[in-house]
Amino acid sequence: MRAPGLDDRLARAAALFPACAYGADIGADHGRLSCYLLENEICQRMCVADISAQSLKKARALLAQRGLSDRADIIAGDGLTVLPRPAQAIAILGMGGRTLSGILVQGKNALNGATLILSAHTDVPFVRGTLMELGYRIDKEEIAHSGGRYYVLLRAVPGEETLTERQLLLGPRLMENMPEHYRAYLSWRIALASKKRSEEGRKELSLLEEEYEYVCNRAND
Repeated sequence: MRAPGLDDRLARAAALFPACAYGADIGADHGRLSCYLLENEICQRMCVADISAQSLKKARALLAQRGLSDRADIIAGDGLTVLPRPAQAIAILGMGGRTLSGILVQGKNALNGATLILSAHTDVPFVRGTLMELGYRIDKEEIAHSGGRYYVLLRAVPGEETLTERQLLLGPRLMENMPEHYRAYLSWRIALASKKRSEEGRKELSLLEEEYEYVCNRAND
């Protein structure tokens, strides 16, 4: 039976997962990421959690179909308090950045040094700042293109890191490595920022345009 397909965002999230005995997918939705991680022996056991009973019903059905139910703790609940035991790697994807940051702050005692794989639809700079405050450093950043929009995926591990305002906005590892989709992602963000009328929005636009010009010049060297 063929493994369930992952879109670019979930595929990149899966690639960021370290091999571990116990992983967690908080806000698991349909459960495809958890299924992939279990079938490919990246995680030996998973906590599959979501606040939505309907989403968990889909996840439970998929895991059962794939014969993986005995390797999954399927739990209805919100945030990191649902974890039945410490996880070595935790994914939190598919929500706003302030909601995601709230989950991390409220559940900080449940992190236990886990590797974090994160993707927020909005307020990614806020997520970076939260990680810094929690004693995490960003180990890797990727850009995914799915459903006509771009997503930033972060992998964070315990460690000290002080980020500048520019790094918070643009992403320290994105700036260093300029991964696939980086120029297109900057162009997309410039289009969004140009619609903002606040002073903060104008500052964001200026930094994005500076970075875009730098990336274009590098490409032409």
